[in-house]
Amino acid sequence: MKKTILVTGGTGVIGLSIIELFYKKGFNVIAAGISKANNTKIFKKKFSSKRSLTINTELTSSKNVRKVITSSLKKFKKIDVLINCAGIQFVMPLEKYPEKVWRKMMDINLTTPFLFTKELLPIMRKNKWGRIVNIASTHGLIGSVNKSAYTASKHGLVGLTKVTALETAEDPITCNSLCPGFVLTELIQDQIEVVAKKKNIPINRAGVEMLREKQPSLKFVKKEDIATMIFFLCSKEADQITGSNLSLDGAWTAQ
Repeated sequence: MKKTILVTGGTGVIGLSIIELFYKKGFNVIAAGISKANNTKIFKKKFSSKRSLTINTELTSSKNVRKVITSSLKKFKKIDVLINCAGIQFVMPLEKYPEKVWRKMMDINLTTPFLFTKELLPIMRKNKWGRIVNIASTHGLIGSVNKSAYTASKHGLVGLTKVTALETAEDPITCNSLCPGFVLTELIQDQIEVVAKKKNIPINRAGVEMLREKQPSLKFVKKEDIATMIFFLCSKEADQITGSNLSLDGAWTAQ
């Protein structure tokens, strides 16, 4: 029986790249979360309906998470790999940070991974195999100004990863977090535009300026590299990699 992967935020830039690789490798693929109409259309064109499922729903309530899992199991019978990829970003000085935005970011970036992990662990234990990968960030390891909620939520996700790994250490289940630096997603593109406007420089130059401040390689992390790392973590050779926080950040956190 084919293995099945569920990716929250699966129609976004990083999530879709993960799904594309696993689909090519023979997995059934599920994308869950709020999706733009055009992204859903792209998803349905790329993947056979027999081996794919997209569920467009809000993921911060346990009721909706259970519905996603029920629908997925109804179609594919099991879920072997969980990738917690859904996330949002908002930049603002701490003393001006809106409480409403703080709570929303905690819900999406941290509570949603908790809910999916909680619901899927019994299923993975029953199937005697499972892989969980949480897409954290360099901000799961260090801080940056004006990113209080994002940094706090990603630090929390790294902590959740460690506890999940400890609680499944004797099972054939692993849980790790990936901590990418700057990846050219919609979230980062928005920040580049802010830099361009603030410094009155072209977008391309603003991207380099943004990298120069943090990422010594001066290159964006490729979404395909994230997908490849995740696929490795699902291999037999990665059986003993669990509870780890793997950086893909062009030496950002080496400084």
